[in-house]
Amino acid sequence: MMRPALAVTVLATSLILACAAPACETTSLPQPAGTSVAEALPSPDKDHPMNAATSPALLPGARDAGARVLTFLSTVASTAAFTPAGIGHAMGVTLAPDPNNDPGWAIYHSPGLGQGWSYWVQFAAGEATLKPGFRFWFDHPDRAADAAPVCALPLDQLRSTLKAHGWVERSVPSEIGSVQAIEFAKADMVLTLSARDGADVHGTACVLSLQTADAR
Repeated sequence: MMRPALAVTVLATSLILACAAPACETTSLPQPAGTSVAEALPSPDKDHPMNAATSPALLPGARDAGARVLTFLSTVASTAAFTPAGIGHAMGVTLAPDPNNDPGWAIYHSPGLGQGWSYWVQFAAGEATLKPGFRFWFDHPDRAADAAPVCALPLDQLRSTLKAHGWVERSVPSEIGSVQAIEFAKADMVLTLSARDGADVHGTACVLSLQTADAR
């Protein structure tokens, strides 16, 4: 089930991210209730009283999945590690053939985490013009669901962790001069955060979905 794009503002630079369609049709992203254009994904320099990754509202399964994503991205060296077995080992799950994509793609859908939430892990098969890819996202059937229970990847924490492990941040400009997305690059990997990927959860910028860019 596709959800409406969530406009994202990075307050430090007052740059609004335009909607960017995800690479996979199966991606489903929640839009938390009460989120506005000016509130989502605030500046990494803004002080937050509580790190969402340690919030009592965070579901244990979401905390574990977020920690595994951070560990995987901290240690991965290149897209050669993006295989169903490699991703599955890092995430502690087993990926199965993805029925909604081409042969070679693989996917995992978690059991319910609680309060209607679950998560997906996906491997995108490489082709002549595409590199192997990795995708992760939290999902809820109700677009108005509060994302606090799955705010396991605060933007501040994701950004600082990636930078500490060799990823270089850059912005992707749109045709009208605003920022279309944020990218983190390392070796032949490019991790993309677009307008669909963020939510403001009680003043904390949370990443609910991330994916690698696959073009060679």
